[in-house]
Amino acid sequence: MNFKNLILFLAATIMASGTLLFSGCDKDDDSVAAPTVSLTAASFTGKVGATATVTATATAPGGLKVMRITKYLGTDVDASYGTNGTLEVTSASYTLDYELTDEGLQTPVRFNFEAEDDKGQTGDADFIITTELSVKYLLTNFNWQWDSKKGKCLDADPVTEQIFDCEKDNVYIFNEDGTMSIDYGALTGAGGGTCEFDGLKPPTSWELNGDESELTITSVNVFDPTDIQVEVYRITDFSTMEINSTQTIDLTVFGCVIWDWEFTWKGVPK
Repeated sequence: MNFKNLILFLAATIMASGTLLFSGCDKDDDSVAAPTVSLTAASFTGKVGATATVTATATAPGGLKVMRITKYLGTDVDASYGTNGTLEVTSASYTLDYELTDEGLQTPVRFNFEAEDDKGQTGDADFIITTELSVKYLLTNFNWQWDSKKGKCLDADPVTEQIFDCEKDNVYIFNEDGTMSIDYGALTGAGGGTCEFDGLKPPTSWELNGDESELTITSVNVFDPTDIQVEVYRITDFSTMEINSTQTIDLTVFGCVIWDWEFTWKGVPK
């Protein structure tokens, strides 16, 4: 091979190598993986007042540009969250704390975490929150009346309805701070049952145990603050406007038995 041909050969070889090099670089650039988002939990189920917590971590080999958190109520974006429904952060990790409210009773709440890298590629993950009814929510968002009170006197007696008309119009008012009161209604002061003592020992406070299986109502004698009555209602089931419970009542002083009476409470608008 003469000198001229050698020079041409070397030049062609260099150009080919350069083409391969640049092609290789372009291929490497194109093969950068899209970002991914991992969550510490995929879902949360709890009652109104509970707090759902999740940490999102973005992995972006191409460099993280932004992580967007968008809130949905069902399939609709909740525009009240962040800016028009979306919060943007530039950190690769973000912890979300969300207190469950009644907005989630009708539809699931969803937070979508989307990571975008410097190349415009994206990856995302969803955190879905299911909200359950709580007894506390029902008690404090509605007022309540007895719709039924079933019990008996003697062991041999059948369980029958024992509620008086003057008890049906009593309205129990449960406040968020644990205090309570009662509106005795138009029928009061006569008719038997508790009506004979309306206003003597009204309920003043209430509380639920940890799993909301027991409602405790404390009543205080208006003439003697040391005369305190504590009633415990065991919650058997509940729905949007109804709470069913039992209470152990001791009527041995009247010659009757100790029995678990059944109470049905109906919700009424505040």
